[in-house]
Amino acid sequence: MNKSVFVIAFKNLFKEKGRLLITVGGVTFSVILILLLLGLYAGWSTQVKKFLGGIEAEFWVGSKGSSDLSHGISILPRKTIDQLESIEGIEKVTPFVGRQISFELDGQEAHVYLIGQDEGKIIKPYKIVKGSSNLSKGQIIIDEAFAQENNLTIGDKLIIQGVELKITGISRGGNLLAYTYAISTQEDAREALNANDYTNYFIISAPSAKGDRIAQEIKNKSPDLEIISKESFLESNSAIVKDSFLPIIAVLLIIAFVIGISVIGLTIYTSVIEKNREYGVLKALGYTNFQLFYIAVTQALIAGGLGLVIGNILAPLIARLASEFVGGFIYELNYIKIFAVSLVVIFMSILAALIPLKKIFSIDPAEVFKA
Repeated sequence: MNKSVFVIAFKNLFKEKGRLLITVGGVTFSVILILLLLGLYAGWSTQVKKFLGGIEAEFWVGSKGSSDLSHGISILPRKTIDQLESIEGIEKVTPFVGRQISFELDGQEAHVYLIGQDEGKIIKPYKIVKGSSNLSKGQIIIDEAFAQENNLTIGDKLIIQGVELKITGISRGGNLLAYTYAISTQEDAREALNANDYTNYFIISAPSAKGDRIAQEIKNKSPDLEIISKESFLESNSAIVKDSFLPIIAVLLIIAFVIGISVIGLTIYTSVIEKNREYGVLKALGYTNFQLFYIAVTQALIAGGLGLVIGNILAPLIARLASEFVGGFIYELNYIKIFAVSLVVIFMSILAALIPLKKIFSIDPAEVFKA
């Protein structure tokens, strides 16, 4: 009986090729939208941690109340480095000078987060994709998203607050939604940012085993400083994605889910109405309401499965195409999330099959034979 139920569901679905195409197309659209949204969120969640995550640090030390590079400004006297270097167990203290800055580029306002590289190169680009990672005075490394957006390449020059900087490297992993990271020598960064008398953060290199003791000693000697572990600093900086991006994605995911349910559900409901007589005959032959519902569920799962397969093929292709034109389109999706989307589509298909449920249960075989 189950085999015959599947055959009936298959014939009902594929008999109307045009309707099947619309149904599978609608499900495919929903799947693509869900995959792209999840891929974008995963991509940005990883992206915001790439540059800072590549900086070797046990702690970040900033002004009291500071926790990230986006929501506040940390300003510390340059001489603070002497206090920190005097603490036993600290291997190295690296000044971090950087903030968002605006400048004119081709007659329009451009924005970068300009950072000064230290002599020991603790602060470095995530990955160089073009040019060199070595910096000299008067040189700068920009992110590929900024280069793409402004049609810049190796050898071009930027004038940032009166400081002329030649592009000698293009990097990846420094795109942060509203701005991108750019790295120059610390001397050039201090001049452009007018930061000769202060430093934004100090990066502390120390053995992990001594971390708690060192942090406590810094607090005791300098209670006006904020000591932030590397993990906490990364999480705080990634909050910009969660705070601004996640609510929007949640709404769009719900919309995609509802579209999928509606498309599949309406197709099956229409099929039940058109084949009212056939369903009545099946009831007369001994098919139960549950078996008729199983036909509807099978139709929904087949349509959902086809849309899922096509959506999984098209989503990465669309993402790759979009990234060629939009530098901020960062798509990353692992197999776990793809499997989760598959479960969502199955759930979506089963819910869609509930739409014609009342109609199926109300079919009276006696009415069919009267007609």
